[in-house]
Parts: sequence; C-alpha cells; structure tokens
Amino acid sequence: MVVFETLSSILMVICSIFGIICAFLFIIIVLTHRQCHTLTILLVFNSTIAGLIANTTCISQAIYQLLDVANDSLCTVRGLFLQAGTGVLYHTLCVQALYRLFVTVYSARRSLQTTRFIILVVVIQWIFSISFGLPILFTGHITYQQGSRICQVSLEDTIGFIYFGSLIFFIPLLMIVYIYFRIVKYMKDNPFSTTNRSTINGQQRHQSELRLIRRILTLVIILFILGFPYFLFYLLIHLHLVSPWSYMPRISYLFITFGQSASMLINLITTDDVKKSLINIIRKCFGKKDPAQHITL
Repeated sequence: MVVFETLSSILMVICSIFGIICAFLFIIIVLTHRQCHTLTILLVFNSTIAGLIANTTCISQAIYQLLDVANDSLCTVRGLFLQAGTGVLYHTLCVQALYRLFVTVYSARRSLQTTRFIILVVVIQWIFSISFGLPILFTGHITYQQGSRICQVSLEDTIGFIYFGSLIFFIPLLMIVYIYFRIVKYMKDNPFSTTNRSTINGQQRHQSELRLIRRILTLVIILFILGFPYFLFYLLIHLHLVSPWSYMPRISYLFITFGQSASMLINLITTDDVKKSLINIIRKCFGKKDPAQHITL
C-alpha cells in the first residue's frame, strides 16, 4: 500500500502541474493580447483563476503526503481549500452560464449585460466561494483522516458531506443544467428573436452561443464524472454495502485532480481567441508564418 500512496501522490502532482501550466498560459495570453479582453473571455479567465487555485491546493496536499507530514497546524486549512477549491471552479462556471442566459434569453435587458453588473456578480460569487466553507471549518467537521493522511470532511460525516456536496456539486450542477436547457428552449421557441438570426451574422451568433454553453456543460460533466467516486463511496458506506476504506479519499481526490487539470486544458483549447493567439505564438517560436498573412500574387 505504500507504493499506492506514493504513486497516487505523484500522479496528483503531475496532473496539478499540467493544470497549472495550462492556467498560466491562458492567463498570460489574456493579459498580453488585447483581442482577448472581452467579457466572455474575462469570465473564462475568472474560471481559470479558480482552477489555478484548485490545482495549486492539490499539488500542495500531494507534496505534504509525499513528505509524510502528519496532522500539522495547517492541515484543516489545507483540507478546507482542497474541498472548497472544486466548489470555486463550479461557482465560476455558474457565473459563465448566467451571463449566457442574460445575453440570450434576456437580451433586451441591457443592464444585465453591462461590465459593471457582471463584475458585481463575480464579486458576489467570490465572497460566497471564500466564505461557504467556513462554517464547516469552525464547527470542527474537517478532521484528519489517519489512513489517507488528508484533512477533510469524513465520508461518515452526514451533515458535513451533505452541506459540502450540495454547495460544491449538486446545486451548481442543477443550476447550470437548468440554464442550458432554458437557453436551448428559448432558441427553439424564438428562431427569429432580437439577434436577427435570419441573417448570416445572426446565425453565426446563434451557433456561437450554443458552442459556448456546450463548452461550459462539457466542463461541468467532466468535473462531475471525475468527482462522482467521492459521492459513490459516501453512498456505499452509508448504505452499509462496504466498510470505510482508508484509501477512498485518495482515490477520490486523484479523480478530482485529473478533472481540474483537464478543465484548464479545455479552457485553453476551446476559447477561440485564446486558442488562435496560442497557435500564433507556437508558430512564431518555430519560425512559421501565419498562412493568413501570405498573399497570393
């Protein structure tokens, strides 16, 4: 089992490093390319910041495990960041979905689409994301798990698990799925709305809106599937189908870490302007010219 502990921690480090690299690439490109300074990309930037925090927390936890550091004074704080980090990522995806709802369904209400209003929503989101885990921390629900050497809400702690599970996974997931179907239904019921989709530009915008929502939904599905083992272990324990196993948290966080790093890659390669800028940078590094710059004589 010592081999499994070491391998799982090393895999967490590798996945987290990959996620951090993708996040830094995204952040640098957005900060240095003016064409990326749109509200849509800035909301993805917000999710990337959350992903950077989540991946940094995971790599920190994995390093502590590799160093065999036991229950130190900061263990419960790391446990809070470890579990709440995933929640922050989900919360930022909710903000992205809300913005798409405002742009598509409530397109006539310009006040909901202004930069000032969206920044206010982001600020409220971060206040909630930072504070929602504090009641669990201060009431002592985050405890040191001897077998897995992780401070977290125990799988046997029903109140703590339901509280965290609801605010991290289920409520954000249901909210995003509802918004997605609300937008799709609106587009089907209003094929010739204020976006004038009978024109070429309108049709392109229609496809762009659907593509953006699908990207958000893809991220949520990936994060949910990879976070599902944690929920599954909880059910198996409380239905008395299996006895608690010390390595359940390790397996769960290994899947979660992989999902968080994958979400950073998806942000990088599916955000059109950022992707184009990245391709141009790669071409310049290898001395290749952009084909669009060639003029046929």
